[in-house]
Amino acid sequence: MISSIYRAGLILIILMMSLGMLGCKSINNIRPLDPSLSSPRPIIIMSYNIRIGAGHNKFGRSPYKLKDEINLDLKPVVEAISSVDPDIVGLQEVLGSGQASELGKALNMNYAYVPHGIDKYGNWWGVAILSKFPIQGVSRHEISSGRGNTRANLIADINLFGKKAVFISIHRDRDQTDGNALHNTMQRINKIKDPVVLIGDLNIWPDDERHEIISSRLVDSAGFVDTRSAKFARERGTYPGEYGDKWGKRIDYILIDKGRYEVLDSGLIEEKYWEASDHLGYYTKVKLY
Repeated sequence: MISSIYRAGLILIILMMSLGMLGCKSINNIRPLDPSLSSPRPIIIMSYNIRIGAGHNKFGRSPYKLKDEINLDLKPVVEAISSVDPDIVGLQEVLGSGQASELGKALNMNYAYVPHGIDKYGNWWGVAILSKFPIQGVSRHEISSGRGNTRANLIADINLFGKKAVFISIHRDRDQTDGNALHNTMQRINKIKDPVVLIGDLNIWPDDERHEIISSRLVDSAGFVDTRSAKFARERGTYPGEYGDKWGKRIDYILIDKGRYEVLDSGLIEEKYWEASDHLGYYTKVKLY
């Protein structure tokens, strides 16, 4: 009798732990199924470091300090994203699952979030994915750690026109100079057979030699077309600086799987939305082969 009660209790504990682990993955498919997404068409992918909704306030100030110093406002971020009408968005500098939820609901998009760290030093912020398509699964992949500044990627399996594709949101630690975070990212990516898109803030310029770590499989979407908007994105860059002093400095990327996508266009959000963050939202329009 005691043994039966013990076994039942143990099973209950395991089930509760499993549910808790699932809850930590924070997948929320809130968007009603859209019949228009059943037929293949070009999709728009966006990368956006949102600076926790701080805009240009106290430019250069750490988001860790800003979160307790100013009133954060995601409305400009929502407007900036809406102006592009993307199908999938990779977000960085997201202040907890609450901000991911607020953006997902405001934009009527499915959303997922993972924290960078699992302790008090890194669990206050993270990366997220927004999607018009159903999110099938999410995993957290830790790529670097040190000085209390752990970084992790969000890896999302997304049902894209009935086929699985993998979208990864990354925010590499700019203080890490050895390239290990990118090596760790590519080790994981190279195990994935489905089409992959790496979205986010790499904190390296286009001419940085560390791009060689990525280029074995992934290529920069910004260089594939010479439309007016794509040329401007390459010339202007995505990091404006306080007074535009970083013109041409591009550190935000959408890197696509070689031979799996065709790039049709690329560009930046309109200038009237530039003060929504200290990064400029970058987008690309692609077609899955």
